[in-house]
Amino acid sequence: MNFDYSEEQQLLADSVRRFLQKDYEFEARRKIVASAEGYSPKVWATFAEMGLTALPLSPDYGGFGGGAVDLMGAMEAFGEALVVEPLVPTLLGALLVAKGGSAELKQAVLPAVAEGKMKLAFAYAEPGSRHDLAHVKAKASGGTVEGLKSAVVGAPMADKIVVSALGASGVGLYLVDQKDVASESFQTIDEHRAADVAFRGA
Repeated sequence: MNFDYSEEQQLLADSVRRFLQKDYEFEARRKIVASAEGYSPKVWATFAEMGLTALPLSPDYGGFGGGAVDLMGAMEAFGEALVVEPLVPTLLGALLVAKGGSAELKQAVLPAVAEGKMKLAFAYAEPGSRHDLAHVKAKASGGTVEGLKSAVVGAPMADKIVVSALGASGVGLYLVDQKDVASESFQTIDEHRAADVAFRGA
């Protein structure tokens, strides 16, 4: 596989890096990390204007149809600046919706993500699972989810959470509103916001 950047990919990466070097230097980041939100809505809006929230999504939903290599240069710049805005959990959640959601669900979620108006998180790890993705005790029944998920990155600022749970036909993914869950937020070692989330009839 060729990982060399095209001219457009390099231009995007350079644009992201220039913005971060100018507006996301150490003191600016320190203030963002210390804020109540744990991220900057202004920076998030800039990422959306740059097309980052739309990059890997289908043009059918306002995206650009990009792939992993299209994102790679921007992600390298994110790593250099230790960006705390929840782009990765949002895009991961959106791609899961794109892969498994109904047409109605895709239409409700993906354009909002592409425009930067909706943030997502993916809740999969459970207490005692030790990173075993097949270890799922959360249960889905009758349109609700019951269970606990650990260290859900981006959950404190997410509008909706994609959660894995055991249903009648096996493990599936479900989308719940963040307001319908109870969570205990904390800061990770790299200063992202995460949460342990309790789904109680969500």
